[in-house]
Amino acid sequence: MGKFLKTKLTSCIGITAIFLLSSLVFMGCASMDGYLGFWGRQKALKKQFHQEPTADLLRQLEPEGCFMLVGRVATKVDYHKPLLVVAVTDTLQKREIVASKIIPVGLIYYSVYLPEGHYDLYFFADLDDNGFFEKHEMISQVRGESILINKSRAKDGFSVTGPVFSLDTRNPTTTDLPVKARVRGGGRGVRESLEDEFFDPKYGLMGLYHPKSFMAHTQRYVFALEEFDPDKTVVFFVHGVQGTPRDFSYLVAGLDRDRYQPWFYFYPSGMPLQKLGSLLVTILKSANDSGYYPLKSVIVVAHSMGGLVALSGLNQLCPDGVPSYLKGYVSLNTPYRGVTSAKIAVENAPAVLPSWRDMALGSPFFEKLYKDTPSLNIPFYLFFGYKTGDSSDGTVALHSQLEPAVYFSALKSYGFNATHAGILNDEAAREKLNEVLGSIDGSEK
Repeated sequence: MGKFLKTKLTSCIGITAIFLLSSLVFMGCASMDGYLGFWGRQKALKKQFHQEPTADLLRQLEPEGCFMLVGRVATKVDYHKPLLVVAVTDTLQKREIVASKIIPVGLIYYSVYLPEGHYDLYFFADLDDNGFFEKHEMISQVRGESILINKSRAKDGFSVTGPVFSLDTRNPTTTDLPVKARVRGGGRGVRESLEDEFFDPKYGLMGLYHPKSFMAHTQRYVFALEEFDPDKTVVFFVHGVQGTPRDFSYLVAGLDRDRYQPWFYFYPSGMPLQKLGSLLVTILKSANDSGYYPLKSVIVVAHSMGGLVALSGLNQLCPDGVPSYLKGYVSLNTPYRGVTSAKIAVENAPAVLPSWRDMALGSPFFEKLYKDTPSLNIPFYLFFGYKTGDSSDGTVALHSQLEPAVYFSALKSYGFNATHAGILNDEAAREKLNEVLGSIDGSEK
């Protein structure tokens, strides 16, 4: 860190905060300047909100207080191009455009992340093929009452079910909303390689500290390396804090791609873990119900904090029984009891990320997580890492990785002399993962 940043940090938050931030190694070497940028942005947003409050500013200031509005779309004629959904509210400013989201080709649902309030939705198509969604290309909108979004309507604490919209590209109309958005994301979320710039680690940092920009980058949450094949087992990878799908490159390279197809949950890791788990559930249910992705066999593989996201999501997926397609769960170096440094951050940091609150030792998130864990009725394998003489993987203590509430639910547990991130590039761990996958899906007996 440069001299300027050290001076700035010392003068602004003092020696206690320097210790605090240096202790945040559980973030996977979270950068100091990334945190400083987040803290400075929060202060600026609060000042701006105080001067002129808007729903968009509220969404950036308090993402943990927002909800995902999700609903179906049906096109009256075949249309194989991206669409745009725009959310508008009068909650704080008249006719404010709070969010817009691309609906990629093949997706039959819309999703928009919004604060509480009443919203009107508008849908657009690039009918003149000029590369922009524009106000004269509106193909549907809310009819009648606006859509109410609040906590009481979010049964899972996160998602609110919106109405079904019928989209007719043959009969566009014009709106007075100032809509002009570039067309992006025409594919079905398939990328040729994890080395694609799209998965650069800088986007993991963005997802930690700037969820709005992250979601503008991704426009969706699940990605694959090939078109969906219903005859293959989906290995659904869930990265950790500040992570990206690229973290799993070594493990993916060892998969039998004739039998397995990797999917990747690419999410903003600064968000509340319960809501990230709910989003994972929404994705799985929507994929299976869409008809485009009839799931037959899914095995979830999660690293670090991703294991908490995955377990929270799977608990929400399985309250009334395990779906037939969910075959197993594997976690690697997950802090099932939390981390001390997150607790220090919550108690001392001038600005706190929602995921820090959940990761802190003794947080309400963990109490709820272990109140009922129906998902652990499926085959569950726990991988943990250790560094000789350190009783940890260099980041997460063994007593946290081996939390009894989870450890005794595992079908089998395996230890590896690997670091927290190093387990993802460990030959023994990869061999054991392939063995476990084969055991779960029946290819190895």
